[in-house]
Amino acid sequence: MCSITPIEHENDTEQTNNKQSISKCPVSPSNLLPYSPKLQYFDQIDDDFDIPDDGSTNTRTYIRPGAQMALRICNMLGVIHVYTAAQESYTNNILNILDPTRTLFKEVIHRCDYPKIVSEGKDLSVVNGGVHHRSILFDDKQSNFIPQKYENGVLVKPFNSECVANCHAGSWTAYIKEVKEMSRLICIALYSSLHISGDVRTVVGWVSKRKDTTTKP
Repeated sequence: MCSITPIEHENDTEQTNNKQSISKCPVSPSNLLPYSPKLQYFDQIDDDFDIPDDGSTNTRTYIRPGAQMALRICNMLGVIHVYTAAQESYTNNILNILDPTRTLFKEVIHRCDYPKIVSEGKDLSVVNGGVHHRSILFDDKQSNFIPQKYENGVLVKPFNSECVANCHAGSWTAYIKEVKEMSRLICIALYSSLHISGDVRTVVGWVSKRKDTTTKP
């Protein structure tokens, strides 16, 4: 849902009392539409990168267009959790923006809680009571699906530095492309919640096979 980039300290982020806040990017017309798309971001300190001596921020985190909408809609369709290979401090920084009241996600699991995430992938047995037939794992790394033999995993297109650059350049095509990907995940979650089998793995298998078919040359 997010993309992170190491930065040198900049002063264009709104910060009050050392708390992160989403930056309001300047709007400047650059195409046929009345304004360019805005990409939200915030700056923070990430322990995975060198921390400046003056304690200033060292990382800029960009929020994927449509991600916050997708989280809230999926929360209405079922119970959502955070399952990440990031460390605790970074995870908390993200949650301070996405879920400041800590009411959106039922469980939050990071690599400090379950170090095996990094080497073995994401085992759903430690989340949601291990109810595999009702659990979908959305992730941009296919290797994280290994513990369930790929049966519960839906591969998400990465939101990488190239995507960030295209959105920052004011491209509505790039911006809508990201919203489309988030909408795809919503549709998968909705279909899974309504499927007559009661087993989300049926839908996940169909999605995976269809993706494999459409990506072949």
